[in-house]
Amino acid sequence: MLQKFNNLMDYIEAHLTEEISGKDISKIVGISDYHFKRMFSYMAGMSLNDYIKNRRLSVANVELIKGARVTDISYEYGFQSIEGFSRAFRELVY
Repeated sequence: MLQKFNNLMDYIEAHLTEEISGKDISKIVGISDYHFKRMFSYMAGMSLNDYIKNRRLSVANVELIKGARVTDISYEYGFQSIEGFSRAFRELVY
């Protein structure tokens, strides 16, 4: 199971700019999306969705530091608006 968990983490890192579906998760870890998310929350202390959002924001932050445009980065990492992107950053910081 640990290897499957690591495979999922690799998959998430490789697909941060894409939608990651429950079907993808189930296929990689071999258990239902529902059960895996519960197990992940217990092990990581945060939901899988929060983990993915935090990883997206972390990588987006690096790109912003390198000079990328906020508009481009916010849409690339799946945020529907610049305001949503900014709100997510504020929530992460506080």
